[in-house]
Amino acid sequence: MKTRFLLLLAFAAALLSGCDKAKDTPSGYFYLPVIETTDIHGHIIEKENGVVHYRMAFIADKVRDIRGRGAAYRKDRLLLLDGGDIYQGASISNLLGGQPVTAALDMMEYDAVALGNHEFDWGIEHTVDADATMPDYEWGGARQVNEVPVVCANLYQDGSRATFTKDYVIVEKTAVNAQGESVRVRIGVIGFAEDYAGSIMTSAFTGRGFSIREDYAIADALAKELEASGQCDATVLLVHGAADRSAERLGGDSAIDLVLGGHSHETLSGWNGSGTPYLQGGRYCEHYSNADFKFSVDRKTGRPVLAGVISPINFAVRDALDQHVSEGQNAEDLDEDVLALSDEAIAACDRQGGDVIGYIGFGATTYYIKGSGDRATPMSNWMCDILRRIGDADVAFVNGGGVRTSFPLGNQSRRDITVADIYEMFPFNNLTYVYEISYAELLRLFTYSLTNGGRSLFTFMSGIDCGYRDYSVVSLTKDGTVIYQDGRWTDGWATRTLRLSVSEYLATTSRVDNYTGMENPLLQWNGTPRLLSNNLVDNENAVLVLRKEAAASGGRLYIDASPHYILQ
Repeated sequence: MKTRFLLLLAFAAALLSGCDKAKDTPSGYFYLPVIETTDIHGHIIEKENGVVHYRMAFIADKVRDIRGRGAAYRKDRLLLLDGGDIYQGASISNLLGGQPVTAALDMMEYDAVALGNHEFDWGIEHTVDADATMPDYEWGGARQVNEVPVVCANLYQDGSRATFTKDYVIVEKTAVNAQGESVRVRIGVIGFAEDYAGSIMTSAFTGRGFSIREDYAIADALAKELEASGQCDATVLLVHGAADRSAERLGGDSAIDLVLGGHSHETLSGWNGSGTPYLQGGRYCEHYSNADFKFSVDRKTGRPVLAGVISPINFAVRDALDQHVSEGQNAEDLDEDVLALSDEAIAACDRQGGDVIGYIGFGATTYYIKGSGDRATPMSNWMCDILRRIGDADVAFVNGGGVRTSFPLGNQSRRDITVADIYEMFPFNNLTYVYEISYAELLRLFTYSLTNGGRSLFTFMSGIDCGYRDYSVVSLTKDGTVIYQDGRWTDGWATRTLRLSVSEYLATTSRVDNYTGMENPLLQWNGTPRLLSNNLVDNENAVLVLRKEAAASGGRLYIDASPHYILQ
């Protein structure tokens, strides 16, 4: 009898304890904001018509709006992530080895970043440290340690998981309700990448044994393990790939709660067919993505339970609010620390690359030239002509993805071109490959350039005019002379030789056209006497050839506006 009484007493005590716990458990919904940037490509600032736009300082201010300022700052009030392609692109980053961007993300205390394809451009050892963090860096006269994790769960080297990225990180955050009550939550951030091997120079990626397994089951299995084991209350897929496509490929039973993407430079938001939300914030700090994790609290266990992801939206960085020409201008919208960092980086970039080479009197834009069949722009013509002079060549090609900037005149009659501009025009530090081939072999290259496989590589050209129709070469015209017309050569031009100049990326990228079966002809010519040289870095030598031109022309740099690919 006594034993039964004691058991009943213990049971009643347990019930009362549970009631007290339920009574003490905060109620309602709790919210944790998340912000993602992606494809920064070095553009922490942007210069347009002489005006500096402090885009990253603007975004950093919105981060501070959530995390707080001064003594009230709390890193755990926001999850801050980036979708990859961080460094390469803008001269302020290219000339300074990416250090201003590294410093900005470190200063803003990002929780994790994805591994983009352009992290391999300068050699992966320069953009990711061996401990799977962003690289340490020199700034303010001191060595700075960067501990921001780099995540990618499906990158392999020689068949084994690459050791310099983490599969995932678990970050502890604080979600808050409308009454100011809070609960601790744990978010698993899983890194992933689309198979971007074809977007990287062979020597920097596949040539070093790297590969990507584009199997979304890898990410989903990690998410299920993290949530089932109780290690996480929610999971994010941080993928260097289009967010909408990645969300769809996860499938209907995925444990992933939010997909944050990149790589495609698109601004995306929505839900896949199974209700998984996705977000992607464009490029160049022009936008940032924002959403909120919504949690309730289990009154029995006191543990947070994800109730969903709400308000996925992309915000534009507003041009009117990201300028700082005078003291105090837009002070309420620009983080003072990242603003000061940006100004220091601008000054350092000017010291290193501010030297004026010459000027242009015609805008180096990326608008297609009429009559070219969308195969020529003033900027692409200029880049091809520079490559021709670097290689002392007759013909040069540039791929569409290699044209990444423009220098319009705006309302001015001329525009100065600096060393920094050239490093922005040629941001990849590509070697220039120079070949000696026959005009018949050049015709083969043009034929490949008209296929779906070849067009993305041999997009733009100068040094000869190619007329085409219905995916076939109709004519070749050299310096006003028709040397090939409707399948017939004139005056032995088929066997004459020429010098061809292209970037390392074009020379080493394998891309088979699915319809014709044609492969990049340059791959067969590498390692043969046709390859004359491949030891000149494009941006360094572009500066040299343009200085020489400016010295001979009184400073004016010529830009060709002819439609070299001509639609017949």
